Amino acid sequence: MNMKIAIWDQRYSVSVKSIDQDHQKLFDLLNQLFEAMTKGQGKNIIGSIVQELERYTIYHFNREETFFRTTGYSKANEHIAEHSFFKQKVAEFKQNINKSDSTITPDVLTFLRDWLVNHILKIDKAYEAHFKKYSIQ
Repeated sequence: MNMKIAIWDQRYSVSVKSIDQDHQKLFDLLNQLFEAMTKGQGKNIIGSIVQELERYTIYHFNREETFFRTTGYSKANEHIAEHSFFKQKVAEFKQNINKSDSTITPDVLTFLRDWLVNHILKIDKAYEAHFKKYSIQ
């Protein structure tokens, strides 16, 4: 049985197929970590999950930021600042994981869930109408 802490559904859609797919991948990574934690295996996979999360968010953020530049999105700087904050937090998590801090897994899980859900519903949703005008997909 797959256990999930966050389930992607249409309320998270920003009406841009490529970004919605990226967000679904991020939900998948979060749920992989949650499932491992519930089986007592969180410590075993957190390093690889955080590494994949870092890699994939850079890929995703670059996509969004390219769309901001090509469409002249007016809130780009504020949005990019949110991305920078997230990257900084992931770097901190990686540093703690490398120090073998066993308390990091619940912190990472809570932060990722809250940040992902709130970022999509508040920050990303703000560009939905703007990107629709440019038929961004």
